[in-house]
Amino acid sequence: MKPETNQNYENLSGHKIREQNIKECLKIFDLIKTSLGPISMDKLIINELGDMIVTNDGANILKCLEIKHPATKILVNLANQQDEEVGDGTTSVVLLASELLKRADVMIKNKIHSSVIISAFRLAMCYSSYIIREKLSLNIDNYNFKVLLNVAKTSLSSKISGINAKKFSTFTLEAVKSVKNSENYSKKFKCQLKIINFIKIEGQGINMSRLADGCMISGQKIIPEMSNQISPARIICFDSDLKRSRMKLGVQIEGKFNKNIEKIVKKETEIVKKKVLKLAITGINVVLTSKGIDDFIVKLFHKNGIVAVRRVSLDDLKRIAISCGTKVQKVFHSNKFDNKKKSVYFGVAEEIFEQDLNNFKFMMIRGCSFCPGNSILLRGANTYLLEEMSRSLVDSISVLKRTIEGKKLVAGGGSCETALSILLEKLSNSVPSREQLPISEYGEALMTIPKILVDNAGINDLGILAKLRVLHSASSSKKNYKCRYYGLDLSNGRLQNNILSGIIEPAMSKIKSIQMATEAAITILRIDDFVVLKS
Repeated sequence: MKPETNQNYENLSGHKIREQNIKECLKIFDLIKTSLGPISMDKLIINELGDMIVTNDGANILKCLEIKHPATKILVNLANQQDEEVGDGTTSVVLLASELLKRADVMIKNKIHSSVIISAFRLAMCYSSYIIREKLSLNIDNYNFKVLLNVAKTSLSSKISGINAKKFSTFTLEAVKSVKNSENYSKKFKCQLKIINFIKIEGQGINMSRLADGCMISGQKIIPEMSNQISPARIICFDSDLKRSRMKLGVQIEGKFNKNIEKIVKKETEIVKKKVLKLAITGINVVLTSKGIDDFIVKLFHKNGIVAVRRVSLDDLKRIAISCGTKVQKVFHSNKFDNKKKSVYFGVAEEIFEQDLNNFKFMMIRGCSFCPGNSILLRGANTYLLEEMSRSLVDSISVLKRTIEGKKLVAGGGSCETALSILLEKLSNSVPSREQLPISEYGEALMTIPKILVDNAGINDLGILAKLRVLHSASSSKKNYKCRYYGLDLSNGRLQNNILSGIIEPAMSKIKSIQMATEAAITILRIDDFVVLKS
């Protein structure tokens, strides 16, 4: 149809706008499909300023691209949402949504109405979620170290940290364990991932990275004469300048005699002394601030045995406040430091000390009262490598959190998608309505994930996916029920039981990716008009 023009807007409608949307989404599909799986390729992205990013993370690739088309922006938001909620599966969720759109376009051209396709996709999505939750997943009731280690390894296998997956998966698992808390009123676990800190130092190799027991922050004592180690530590955090009281802007004090001005200065000094004295009386011996501290106040801190660190980043300050069970104070006010309320305004830790690493000064806080927390010290050749390592470990930590909180696992390596494809094919044969073909196509779209995994791994055995489908078809009998856990071994180009081999993923990741991909595809399919308002 020809675009309809008006004074205020331009309108495109009909099948052409749908084809245009799907065509733009398939461009994204072609761009990131080689970044899926443990044997995948990286993308080199250079922005306008010349900054370089090397990554194979789907969400990060799409974030760096300047995408203007509205339909493809939906896919970008989809990857970001998957990254925030689950942490992994950002590439597969975009690939699945694009494949659903591609198959829907073919069905629409074959005179199947989009409303029928949307209804069938929703039915297939609900059925797939039910099958994953009830039949394909395994429960982990106890806190199993080996199982969680395999989950972290599977997540890191496709990242740059997969070079030494065993070491880094141990880092992420120990970090998550350090921030795991159980709720008093239920048996559920909650993980405070914000407490985990990453310290990035250029130099030496990746294998020199290590896990630090405690919360490590960049910074040092203001003066060397302050104590190197304090135990136990009572910490207060400020997000303000610690300085003498100043008059408000535009307010001036005029005096005829110098004595009056000296009295005013003396009064300001006494006010500051009272504030510092109240801190010392309350038992506070460590002061952290995100801004500056006057030299006069530094002398008072040293005189009262208080260690002060300035210019701490606000993120580190919030992290320490959560770990120690306190709050970041906005104002340096003496009325707040009352003995009755002291537990609210300062946190407690076993010890705090200064550490020197490769000519960088750090403050280490151990034994925080609320949530101990760990820090991961990353070493690498350059900034790009450190940033990519950090992103991969954050994804792995998020996956572990979902596993601990959800307590359900599924087999990886294309096992889950193949099982769903077989079951959806059986479901389509039992559905007498018009949704039969779209449900079957939905199952075929899920097979895109194992197909791309095989292509990226360079496996030439064309029958390996057919063998995998045969195994999953046989899993319906009680004798062969373990066949539902069989998937791809991409390193050796064969099939294996991925549950026994340790290639496992959280069930929540699969359910979320299927639901989000389907909803995104439906959102784009429902668009039949494109209205552009003129300025």
